[in-house]
Amino acid sequence: MPDEIEVDTDKLQDQIAEAREAERIPPWLKYVGLSAAIFAVVAAISALRSGDLINEALIHQIQASDTWNEYQASRQKEHIYTVASDGLVDRGASNSARFRAYRSEIAKEAIKEASLSAAARKLQEDSADEVRRHHSFEYAVALLQVGIALGAVAALARSIPAWYVSLAAGIVGVTFFLRGFVA
Repeated sequence: MPDEIEVDTDKLQDQIAEAREAERIPPWLKYVGLSAAIFAVVAAISALRSGDLINEALIHQIQASDTWNEYQASRQKEHIYTVASDGLVDRGASNSARFRAYRSEIAKEAIKEASLSAAARKLQEDSADEVRRHHSFEYAVALLQVGIALGAVAALARSIPAWYVSLAAGIVGVTFFLRGFVA
């Protein structure tokens, strides 16, 4: 038996080095996961805010509808008092206490109508503003999800261009997210 067995390890070491090099993760790949995580957090916040805004918009729209109903009731009361006071005028009782009471009620209802109309319009404007902001957050969620999906494709395919497209979609999504707070 020979004392020493000689094995050509140079070739073996080269093969091991090549295998390690092939398995080595590109440095940019860790940033794909980081960007996807950031996009996921922003998308979650956007989804919550979007839901809150649409609920607030619906509540304001219901309140506006109720206020318009009050306005219509006030208009009907004013009309009834006007018909009654005109009837007193036709009968020649335009100086009576009842006539003055009707005219007073007509004035009260007219003042109430103006404030109700303004309140209903304001509630409708608030509702429309909340719907616009809701849409901004909705678009943010969609674009951020696209960014996350493209990031996953980029990581699996080891494609830097796909990651750049992922970043672009995510940045546009973040822009819509920020716009939702000021729109």
